[in-house]
Amino acid sequence: MDKKILALFDFCETLPNFQTLDSYLPMAGALNPNYTEEKNMKRRKEYQEKGMIYPRYEHLIDFPISEAKKLARHFIYEEVLPKLNRNILQKLFYHQDNGHTIAIVSGGLEIYIKEFAKIYNIEHVVAVALETIDEKLTGNIDGIHTMQERKLYKLDQMLDLKKYDLKNSYAYSDCVSDIPLLSLVGNANVVECGKDLQWAKILGYQILAQ
Repeated sequence: MDKKILALFDFCETLPNFQTLDSYLPMAGALNPNYTEEKNMKRRKEYQEKGMIYPRYEHLIDFPISEAKKLARHFIYEEVLPKLNRNILQKLFYHQDNGHTIAIVSGGLEIYIKEFAKIYNIEHVVAVALETIDEKLTGNIDGIHTMQERKLYKLDQMLDLKKYDLKNSYAYSDCVSDIPLLSLVGNANVVECGKDLQWAKILGYQILAQ
């Protein structure tokens, strides 16, 4: 049986044209009653005194998961969909039309990227999962932080990569930190988004306009 073809898409500045985490976190903080200057200072002091590692996403500490999900839906429809890179979206449609396996592989948050994936019928999302205790976010990551080579680790856990024809598969990203992801496949595409892309030219990757 012929092996399947993968099409891997980074998210930020590849599908939407901005860094989504930088926008989602302040919006969450504005809605989170436990994210205040007074509470944050008190928390930071307590963690420091106890020698504990402070949560990565302070905006999300003790934020109800139900509210975080509600915000995620709003964020995708109001902030992300109006700012999509149309050329890259057409690449997504091309791969879907050809029956390729699509996966979004991102260092952004799973909570809102999965909302995006629902809209475009994308089954596989590799992104940052958030720890939840008693129906509230802790501000910590649940599992690994999906950046650089760690994207490959989580992707391999989700999909058995040996079942895919990687030489004839595709990847799309804007970022030099995604060289491990781009190197996984035979058709690596780098999205032009105003950054220095000399690294992509040296490596012989195809460069695409947004």
